[in-house]
Amino acid sequence: MADVVAACLESPGSTYQSADQVKDAAQALSQTGICTLCVLRYLPLELGHAYSTCSATNTLQELGVTGEPAEAPCPACLGILNYELADQIVDAYAAQQFDAQDAAVGVELPRSVFVRHRAMQLFCADRGIGRADAAVDVKDAFKHMVAQRLAAACGVTMLGDSPMRIDVTLVHAESAAETRFLGADESKTAFLSALRDCDERTFRTHAACPPAAPQTPARLGPVSLRRASLLIGGRYLKLERNVSQTPFIIEGRRVTEHSVSELIGAPLQKLTRCDSCNLVGSGREDADVRMLGAGRPFYIECINPRVTRVTPAQLRAVEESLGASPVRARLLQTIRPQDTAVIKQGEESKTKLYCALVWLAAPLDAQRLEEINQQGALVLQQKTPVRVLHRRAPLTRAKRVLRLELVHLEGRFYKLRVEAEAGTYIKEFVHGDLGRTVPSLAQMAGVPADILELDVENVSLDFPPPLPSS
Repeated sequence: MADVVAACLESPGSTYQSADQVKDAAQALSQTGICTLCVLRYLPLELGHAYSTCSATNTLQELGVTGEPAEAPCPACLGILNYELADQIVDAYAAQQFDAQDAAVGVELPRSVFVRHRAMQLFCADRGIGRADAAVDVKDAFKHMVAQRLAAACGVTMLGDSPMRIDVTLVHAESAAETRFLGADESKTAFLSALRDCDERTFRTHAACPPAAPQTPARLGPVSLRRASLLIGGRYLKLERNVSQTPFIIEGRRVTEHSVSELIGAPLQKLTRCDSCNLVGSGREDADVRMLGAGRPFYIECINPRVTRVTPAQLRAVEESLGASPVRARLLQTIRPQDTAVIKQGEESKTKLYCALVWLAAPLDAQRLEEINQQGALVLQQKTPVRVLHRRAPLTRAKRVLRLELVHLEGRFYKLRVEAEAGTYIKEFVHGDLGRTVPSLAQMAGVPADILELDVENVSLDFPPPLPSS
């Protein structure tokens, strides 16, 4: 008892002058019908070991508090400071098997708790108990209880800025009407402001001090378990055509059977046990275009992952699992949010190397072929292609072709290699898009041209970082 009394006497701004005053205050608080933890809150006693159920009961007994505990729910906290509620939250967390080492807990209280807290403050002021503004907050006390249980059951510590969020809502329908005189339909901020600005006389006409015990306790409402996304970067290769980067669905019907995001995302979702995956690529190729060479830089956002401690060996296994797939992944590794900036920045600065199978309406003589190959760098004026006008703004964009090489294969068929800056429409550069791309290969050849197949052979972007050699 000496430690509890000393803590009350020595707390900042304490109004107690003796141990007897502390004991009298505890008895007076207990007689209002509030729970043992709320008695400690309003003495006030700082959060600590004394707030466990057993310790709180023993502390009150040591302070000489007499009488049986009230059977009705606590008038102050509405039964929220109950370890059964804390255990329900811990059970919900444990069931998801997150591998987090820490967590931040957010608690949304019934608004009536704030009204009842002010009523208890006025009661304490009337009886000269402690300091009216020093009581431990219900929310802080409940978080403390949850923290104790989480640490004991799951080895999880509390950290305010943890990427693991446990957000809970506590509800109490019975007392909802108690807030109407303050404008309960307004936002929480407006509600708390109205409560703070309400003068004491008006407040006492609407609220009993101390508050009366409710017939039913508060219950646990929605529990949200959300974790910051895990980001996994790498490069992908697309070895077959008719594979879109993301699901290609028009009017509820799939246009392509496979997508890069689904094929790579499925094993990563299984590994991290995340809710879903979102692929972000450094640009995208059309579904009928292959992605070869070293692959296209990308990262996958694993949303709300249960597992974030992913090893390089596990990521190599994911790569190997795609061995028979039309899509492969390379250099998979976990990355930081700031590492993704290069993907966005590279949209305008990177260059790409393309290889295309081209058909010309007539074979070219040696002189015309040489003239095309000696063109050097070109600046194209590309209007938004006809094929994408339904979803892109009608603009004219200047795009650079850094180099090109046209090689005759046989008959009217040629192999075209082009290095161009990001955002260049290669198909339109070949056939001219009804004169919307100038100059075009067709214009330089002097005959109609069309593109039969197109591959991306390189995307010049330094992402992701090289993996350390084993």
